[in-house]
Amino acid sequence: MFKKVFFSLGDYSAAKILRAVLKKMNLEEFKLYGITNHLLEDLIESVERVENISATGLVEIIPKLPKIIAARRRVEKFLKEKEIDVLVALDAPGFNLGLIKKAKKLGVKKVIYFILPQIWAWKERRKYTLAKYCDVLISIIPIERKYFKEFTNIRFYYEGNPLVDLVKPPLPPEEARKKFRLPQDYFVIFPGSRENEVKKHREVLLEAIPTVKRELEFQPVVLGFKHLRRELRPFLKEAKVIYLDRYPEMGYSIILGAHFGWIKSGTTAFETALLGVPHLIFYRVNPLTYWIGKRLAKVKYLHLANILLGREIFPELIQDKFTPEGLIAETYRLVETKDNLTHPLETLKRMLNPHGGSVVERIAKVLQKEIETAP
Repeated sequence: MFKKVFFSLGDYSAAKILRAVLKKMNLEEFKLYGITNHLLEDLIESVERVENISATGLVEIIPKLPKIIAARRRVEKFLKEKEIDVLVALDAPGFNLGLIKKAKKLGVKKVIYFILPQIWAWKERRKYTLAKYCDVLISIIPIERKYFKEFTNIRFYYEGNPLVDLVKPPLPPEEARKKFRLPQDYFVIFPGSRENEVKKHREVLLEAIPTVKRELEFQPVVLGFKHLRRELRPFLKEAKVIYLDRYPEMGYSIILGAHFGWIKSGTTAFETALLGVPHLIFYRVNPLTYWIGKRLAKVKYLHLANILLGREIFPELIQDKFTPEGLIAETYRLVETKDNLTHPLETLKRMLNPHGGSVVERIAKVLQKEIETAP
């Protein structure tokens, strides 16, 4: 009898990690359904699209709420009608926390949360929701275990962070440079993976680019996605734009060959840190979202590498600090101090893979076992 499994996720990064884990599992006895994008369509039967629920920001999410609510209703209906055995929720707390609360009532027998909401950053009370409605938690952040020690009813796993395995450039930088016809001396810009992010960041980035080209003589290479083609069009006059949909893993080779990067805060910034490339992060949201978030947040930094290491290794230009002048000033500092990363990055990698070997394979074994043992 097949175990029916539903995967609920809301962004590209979660899809990338999930794909790697599923590739290491024996899926013959499972029937997989879920929220998908182009990375998952060959592995999972699509019930909903990632882009329909992907949103960030307390205010920015409002225009998308009708679409998100409709998607959740369709997913809930599917869970019940298909009699899903196991729900695996990945990150996306705005969507998934409501879903896990209803899962058992909809007939789901086991709830697994893989890639946990960042309760160490804000909304720590969410740990009680996770403990009440989940059977299994699979963490990818080393500081999360301490938040769940008091709960004896759930199984908690930390096998390391899968990005340690996944951030592997498929080509040496020189070969990538030839393949994509990149300039000899370039820097990378990643303005975001969502429409609202690119729109919020685009103007400042475009204002700062000419100075860096003129004074430092580095050429910009913008990494983006085809669904953002319209939002990225203004960059075409100033930079080379590469769409990662066609070359998902090639982004690592392109980043590795860069002198430095301007990277939107998030998973791509963390991946850039793992590659050892000097970079700064930036992020701008609606002022009300920032005001609320600033008061709720419990962490000093936004970059996960800075949080784990306890100091600002990578400069952070957030909200009002994200200006053309700020970008240019921090870029000069990056170029001057780029040789100081070796020791902190070695420390970071030990934290993210404490057992050695393959993190993805260990997580795959955990997920395999937990799905197989579902009632």
